[in-house]
Amino acid sequence: MKTTILYVLFLITATLTLVNRYTPFYINNSVLHFIILFIASLTFVFIIGQLVGKLKRSRSQLLAFIIVGVICFIKSFLTWGGDWKTQTIIYKNLTNDNKTIEFQMRGDRFSFGYKKRIVNRLKLFPGFDWTTDIDTTTIDHKHWKKMNLYVNEMKFASK
Repeated sequence: MKTTILYVLFLITATLTLVNRYTPFYINNSVLHFIILFIASLTFVFIIGQLVGKLKRSRSQLLAFIIVGVICFIKSFLTWGGDWKTQTIIYKNLTNDNKTIEFQMRGDRFSFGYKKRIVNRLKLFPGFDWTTDIDTTTIDHKHWKKMNLYVNEMKFASK
């Protein structure tokens, strides 16, 4: 039973990590992203440990937990560009409230300034989105309501 849980956790978290990396699927919370990466890495190490016959004692499992945690933290710190934050909801879909066209920004880590994008965002679950770049000049206005709702998730001083 314990081994089955280990394999299922690895399968789910590794799949989420790969789908986040190679598709428009987006994990929109850095803490959630770190937790998923950590669980995928830790379960991988434990699976390899089981196959090789190591990591049987609690002490070696704790050491593996700490080492994987530190490596994942360093990897996340050095590679995570920051969370995309919605500044303005430009359009809202008339048939699906979870689908919006948004102007988003994120802090450009290790340099000054911000990265900007306009995306078609479908909110799947809390913490998970499906985002695709969109050209607002080509949208069909029959399906979208103009909002221009200033959200200010970056917490800039008021206009």
